[in-house]
Amino acid sequence: MERSVKIGRRFYWIVLLAVVVVAGGVVGLVLLLQNMTGHVRRMSIKSLYSEIETSAVVIRTEQSITETASDAKIVCPSGAYVQEGDEIAVLYPYGYEAALSTICAREAELYTRMEDQLKTLGAGSIPADVRALNEEIAYLGQRMRAASHGESDAAYSELETELLLLLQRRRNAMLQQLPAASTLEGEIAALDAQYNAFETTMATRLTSGYNGYISFYTDQNEEPLKDVRQLTASQVRRVLSSTSQEVPDENFSYRIVTDRSTFYVAFVASTTTTADRSKRVMQGQTYPFTIKGIDGAFMGTVISEKDSANGILYVMQVNADVRPLLDARVVEIQIQNTATGLYVPVEYIEYSNGVPYVTIKSDYGYTPIAVYIAGSDGEDAIIAARDEKLTLFAGLRYRMPIEEDDD
Repeated sequence: MERSVKIGRRFYWIVLLAVVVVAGGVVGLVLLLQNMTGHVRRMSIKSLYSEIETSAVVIRTEQSITETASDAKIVCPSGAYVQEGDEIAVLYPYGYEAALSTICAREAELYTRMEDQLKTLGAGSIPADVRALNEEIAYLGQRMRAASHGESDAAYSELETELLLLLQRRRNAMLQQLPAASTLEGEIAALDAQYNAFETTMATRLTSGYNGYISFYTDQNEEPLKDVRQLTASQVRRVLSSTSQEVPDENFSYRIVTDRSTFYVAFVASTTTTADRSKRVMQGQTYPFTIKGIDGAFMGTVISEKDSANGILYVMQVNADVRPLLDARVVEIQIQNTATGLYVPVEYIEYSNGVPYVTIKSDYGYTPIAVYIAGSDGEDAIIAARDEKLTLFAGLRYRMPIEEDDD
């Protein structure tokens, strides 16, 4: 005779509690294993579009020349194309103002003596054309004084040339009123000789030593930035954060851009956050980009990538007309990046000395593989192995980085 056993409600509660305890232990074990090995996923392929907006430094292939001069008269406009031997400017050394003052003083003395001779001859008043020239000379003198005191943007050397022409015109006008055999002939000949000496000893004709576009804007960054292969992130950051440096007054500086169809842009990618660090471009790849304030798009090829504590330095070579950027040093650019390939979430990427890598899972364990980041939208990143001998493929397993305990 079978016995009937009645199972009470308490028994079910005991069984349920045991199941919960066991399940909790399993979950805890899973979490423990995940903390030891990380979350494992498989690589797959996708396309990403991203934009990188940043400040960049423009670097040109150019020759920077500095000449010591008190003043200069530019005869070639900035932006013009010059060839070797073309005249660029007339340079005036220190002391030329004193020499000019001496000539002007002698011209004034000669003019006074001419006036006296006219009065002696009974010629009456000064001719109208001479009076008009006197007014022009007086007004020009005011302009020259303003320029010498920095109260005018006018070029002193150009006013000086205009003054010498006016003085000679006035002298010739006065000579027409005097007898041919004037007693002033000796003084006039001596003054002409002084004019000639002034032009030959106080004025140096500066000619170009190169072929290229000329610019009279310099910021003293030309030499430090000359070798793009040796640039550092700290150098570029300094230029980006600084203002243009004024060229000392005693120098006359100019540049000749010898490569008309190639320039470079250098920028530093931030490494502040995981998303920032993933927004990279890939060395050897070409990207379209735009420059704020300049019409059209450019294509830049990444020729250099350097990781450092100051960020990731990229240098792009651009094969395009350099004239729109002839005087530009710092610009705002936007790089458009469309990349297709194997991707991983950005939080699965680790960094060692600035180099990104992904931990790959195989039957033999876990192996860190250094990678390039070809593109990222801040959440996922397209990657490629840095070692050309290694091939990453869809389905390959990879692991989330293990967070180390602070204890």
